[in-house]
Amino acid sequence: MQLKHLINKLEIVKTYGDLNVEISGVSFNSKQVKSGDVFVCLKGDKNGLDFVQEAKQNGAIAVVLEDDVYCLNLPTIVVKNARISLSLICKVFYDNACDNLKIIMITGTNGKTSVSYLIYSMLCNNNYKCALIGTNGIYYDNNQLYYGLTTPDPTDLHFYFKQLKNMGVTHVVMEVSAHAIKLNKLCGIYAEQIVFTNLTNEHLDYFLTMENYAKTKLDFVNKNNTKIAITNVDDFYGKQLLNSSVPTITYGLANPADTFALNITNSIHGLKFCVNVMDKIFNVKSGLSGVYNVYNLLAAITSAHCLGLSNNAIKIGIEKMQNIPGRFKKYFLDLNRLVVVDFAHTPDGFEKILSEIRTFRSGKIVTLFGCVGYSDSNKRTEMGKVASKYSNQIILTTDNPNFTDFNLICSDVILGISVPYETEFDRGEAVKKAFLNLQPNQTLVLLGKGCETSNLINGVKVPYSDMEKIENLIQEFYNVKKGEWFDSGIV
Repeated sequence: MQLKHLINKLEIVKTYGDLNVEISGVSFNSKQVKSGDVFVCLKGDKNGLDFVQEAKQNGAIAVVLEDDVYCLNLPTIVVKNARISLSLICKVFYDNACDNLKIIMITGTNGKTSVSYLIYSMLCNNNYKCALIGTNGIYYDNNQLYYGLTTPDPTDLHFYFKQLKNMGVTHVVMEVSAHAIKLNKLCGIYAEQIVFTNLTNEHLDYFLTMENYAKTKLDFVNKNNTKIAITNVDDFYGKQLLNSSVPTITYGLANPADTFALNITNSIHGLKFCVNVMDKIFNVKSGLSGVYNVYNLLAAITSAHCLGLSNNAIKIGIEKMQNIPGRFKKYFLDLNRLVVVDFAHTPDGFEKILSEIRTFRSGKIVTLFGCVGYSDSNKRTEMGKVASKYSNQIILTTDNPNFTDFNLICSDVILGISVPYETEFDRGEAVKKAFLNLQPNQTLVLLGKGCETSNLINGVKVPYSDMEKIENLIQEFYNVKKGEWFDSGIV
């Protein structure tokens, strides 16, 4: 594709050189540039111009950037915003594939993965060709096509949009992170729906204040980005979307809503309730536990209803999705011992899952977790407070500390802890010790990792999985083979 055709939609300040050059790829990482690529020079912690020379050496034949500089005699396009330009260039380069897909975006602090999996299940189990993009990767037809960022960079995102379209996919359910919005990764993508779950304390290391964080999420929901919005009216920030520029449909339990639940029965084995979705009423039975999952189900039900699915189709999708990967994964052991693995990694996430477990379980609760290296100290302390509120014992360990000192992380968490605790850097050893010490009627809760398969330590992704660790321990100490246990108990 010629460069001049790639840049039609950009806000161009000036151009230099021959725009008729043939482009064979798009890159924003100078180390990954291939021969024939256009290099989009992004401003970050370092001046992007520092990488143009390396990009040229690796084969770049054109440059897009914000600085008014004719770069190394390469065809150069000066733009107002390089990040927006990157997204729009990738969209055009990959044949505007996203315009031919019905895209359902899920945004919010907690619940994105659960809601996306539920909608995905409703569509897939009713003969829709649907793909899933999110924290656990990109999936289609039970195959993982990608694993990386929750919302992939534009170079990957649009590549996979094209691949999915070519495979016959019609619908894509995708998680949308606040970072992706802030960095303009989604420019040029128009959604069928944007579903808003909630907003709580998270990513303040990057956004600095809740106001900045909220503004990023809420401003994204506008008529240029979506046909309709679906929002949690019980959430303080979610309610503000009623003032957005798009038609907004609500769900909730505490406030009047278009979709709501009645007669909720909540147990460790699942949920039952009656749902009213825009005056259509039917009963729901789900293997998911917890009132917070009622909200996730209401969000997914509303989305599916707006996509045209029947009540029966929605029920089938719910019944087929008995467990969200890495979310509230339950392992019942003998003598009423229970292990729970969950991705919860925020104070609000801790509150939701630990309060539910305490409702179901009367015995001792041991909670094991860590905090990521980039988390702010206030968040760490608050996580310690919430864990102490519902736990009898806490074990602090690593959770992607990267280059942050483990002892520093622990010192922040300990400020909020008010129950007995211990620390163990090696997460695998910490889990094994806690597992072997689990007594009858006790519960071990492993938080923060979920489906993650590595632990980022000093710049290295060390292979590790909470679920794999627990399953290996069950095989070793309970003399059962992998897959021979169920949420209802070991057989």
